[in-house]
Amino acid sequence: MVGELRRPWGPSGEHPSTVQVVHAPAWSGATTDEVLAAVDEDAYLCVVFLSERHTRESPARGLLTMPTIWEDEGDLDPVSYRELTDSPEPREFRAAPAAVHGIHVNLTLGTMGFAEFAAAVSAEPDQVLRPF
Repeated sequence: MVGELRRPWGPSGEHPSTVQVVHAPAWSGATTDEVLAAVDEDAYLCVVFLSERHTRESPARGLLTMPTIWEDEGDLDPVSYRELTDSPEPREFRAAPAAVHGIHVNLTLGTMGFAEFAAAVSAEPDQVLRPF
């Protein structure tokens, strides 16, 4: 899987991989909230891709994909707050290693939002987003 993440990407493989792989067995069993709390101070990080037991045991090898940026509910008017709490944004989805670069670039540039990717995952039979 690491080899897949480090391959150049793009239509012709013209973009080098910039994935930073962290091997940290001490984090085995950490919750989503614990992982997101650990990266909370990194202003340049908008998404985290996590390989955990489900990733390793699944044929699709879908990485758990989590946004690091959340809507600040404190500044919302009561109507917007109610809409947000009645239909909260998705907190995670699974992505194939080959989709990681496209997700990261689109989220960083703001051309797509996390919820748009999560919606695309719901159309996949195995609930794993692949490059499109």
